[in-house]
Amino acid sequence: MDAHYYSFSRLTVKLAIFDFDGTLLQKDTLPCLAKEWLRQGRSRLRCYSVGAAVLPVWFAFKLRLISRENMKRLAFKRFNRLYIGLRRSEIVEFFRQAYPYLKVHFNPAVLEEIESARREGFHCVLVSGSYLEMLQIIGADLGIDTVLGAQLVYRDDVYDSHGDTRFVDGQAKRNMLLEAFSAQDIDWQASRAYGDSLTDIYIMETVGDKIAVRPDPHLLDYAGQNGWRVMA
Repeated sequence: MDAHYYSFSRLTVKLAIFDFDGTLLQKDTLPCLAKEWLRQGRSRLRCYSVGAAVLPVWFAFKLRLISRENMKRLAFKRFNRLYIGLRRSEIVEFFRQAYPYLKVHFNPAVLEEIESARREGFHCVLVSGSYLEMLQIIGADLGIDTVLGAQLVYRDDVYDSHGDTRFVDGQAKRNMLLEAFSAQDIDWQASRAYGDSLTDIYIMETVGDKIAVRPDPHLLDYAGQNGWRVMA
């Protein structure tokens, strides 16, 4: 009896990768969340205290004493004081109530790109240094397949201000992405990525189709030199 051999190849996946802060959301996330904290009637004293801790970092950046990446890292760490004493469910509820007000600041062109990518069969990914709990709410509403972001650390289901809640920079985003899809056959050349700042090039250089969205001057120059698509 003749033997018959069958070979099965894994399905190749193409990704459409979207940054959040400055790309999908046209404003900086942390100031938006601070406004939301106040709008929801939460502690003004706590919010102003956190703002006072973050403000010197912002001034240092404006005076060009620190880089944008270092500014975001320090601001993220200090802003997390807002959640001290809150349970995970309370933090998620804060993000859930904030989402409709964040959504009005989403870039309509990027929303169209997400819809187009879904129709074209791309696996859509939202990857950001913003909070994973918030990104999961956004991803569920927009039909995003995979969401990657910064994970707050909890102890006994309460935010642990002494825990290792890591800031996710450009390189860390790329590492998260590669780890998340390490077991899948990804067609990186056919994949696309959207970003707004030079730190996004770690991911953008990983794919074949790079799209700069309302880019900062550094990314705009880089995109122009390399012939990347630029979106307003």
